[in-house]
Amino acid sequence: MRTPVRLAFAVALLGAVVTASGCSSTARQRSTSPGGHRHPATTTTTTTLGVTVPPITPITWTPCNGDLQCGNLIVPLDYAHPNNGQNVSIAVARHPANVPAARIGSLVIDPGGPGVSGVDDMANELSALTPGLLDDFDVVMFDPRGVDRSDPVTCGETPGAPPMALPDPVPTTASAQATTIAGLRQFATGCEKASGTVLPHIGSVDAARDMERLRIALGDSGLSYMGQSYGSLLGLTYASMFPTHVRAMVLDSVIDPALSFNQMTQGQADGFEASLQSFFSWCAGTSACPWHTGADPTGTLQAQIASSAATPVPAGNGRTAGAAELYDALLGGLYSRVDWPELGDALAADAGGNGAQVVAMSDNYNKNGSSNGGDAAVAIDCLDHPVSRDLGAYSSLADLSQASAPVFGPLLAWGEASCAVWPVPPTRTVGPVAADGAPPILVIGTTADPATPYQWAVNVAHELQHGVLLTRDGVDHVAYFYSSCVKGYVQTYFLSGVTPPAGTTCTS
Repeated sequence: MRTPVRLAFAVALLGAVVTASGCSSTARQRSTSPGGHRHPATTTTTTTLGVTVPPITPITWTPCNGDLQCGNLIVPLDYAHPNNGQNVSIAVARHPANVPAARIGSLVIDPGGPGVSGVDDMANELSALTPGLLDDFDVVMFDPRGVDRSDPVTCGETPGAPPMALPDPVPTTASAQATTIAGLRQFATGCEKASGTVLPHIGSVDAARDMERLRIALGDSGLSYMGQSYGSLLGLTYASMFPTHVRAMVLDSVIDPALSFNQMTQGQADGFEASLQSFFSWCAGTSACPWHTGADPTGTLQAQIASSAATPVPAGNGRTAGAAELYDALLGGLYSRVDWPELGDALAADAGGNGAQVVAMSDNYNKNGSSNGGDAAVAIDCLDHPVSRDLGAYSSLADLSQASAPVFGPLLAWGEASCAVWPVPPTRTVGPVAADGAPPILVIGTTADPATPYQWAVNVAHELQHGVLLTRDGVDHVAYFYSSCVKGYVQTYFLSGVTPPAGTTCTS
């Protein structure tokens, strides 16, 4: 199961006070540099700011978690002032190539988020990677700065405290909106107080600089990288800064770096709304779904959300399922068709007065793949995506979004407001990435992906100087985990640099 992309989702924050035809794998071919780009691994680097950073300390690998190796990469906290003695220790895990004699180099993977621990996600990736990739590459994953083991961002929560009930994340009255904004300010203040030193330096721009130092520390002449979901934005950021250092890059379930946050929010809202309608049709047509909606499933769901907002449903152990928990369960349950039965069961139980399953899905969604997933997601998003600081604009944005996405439009619109009160400015510049000088980059989009709409992949493939689009006809997020056809093309590309023919579509 994929960890959700958390571009515009701030449900948890509001409670802080509150992935042609079916195909098979082609023959494996080995090449050390499919794009023809070879660059000597050095021990010092110059940042894109023109500042020479300290020498790279080799990673000391020690056995961990069975057949894995773990270590730490020391990077400057502030790349504008890299010699001031302030550093971040990036946690890294490696699965050595199964066939050392065939080893090409390292395959670095970011599984998405933001806020997801790559170290913790390693087992998930290893279970999905094809034998050819496992044989010929060391698989390397890491916790990005600000996440889990890598100087984690925290926002003042009490460790071990039971989860709080979340307030309604879609405020409709002036009073409720004022309360929401006050909560956002309180959360932001808590983050600044607890993590003020690292908070300005955990965006994708600095994480991409970390990846360049990781490439050198691994001894790779060029970066082989797979970025899934948010990891695509991190990959594009790296490619914009170090295009000639890319050996091969796969971007699956792609974020378009040229879109404003408003455009991204609307795209996600419409994507999830479409997935919700597909879920409704499935639920009405199968006995495997016990949730009964009648002739108007959208209205039934909205009424259930409103009822839970007014009177949260008991969930056991002192917990309740309110509107926010329901939204979380919906978001988490719509990423993949395989999760629909769980969502149907949870909605039915909630309608019957038992919110335990909804709360469990909400907790799983908000954990977001790491110990500090929620806090890190907001902190990274706010550095990556500039927003309007006009707090009065978000009510209008919610109303506008509601027209095409009545369930998710207002929710995600208000989610943006978290960054409107963020204490540090964004560090990423919105705009297309061409990656001039990079080899062909493989861009994968799924036609009915709810979180990263297919059009975003189409856009990015055109924006890149050498972008190659691979389409997967399906409904799930991150195609690699659901399509043997996609896996075959990805393996061929990483091993030999050969991309799919133009216009290729995977149906299996």
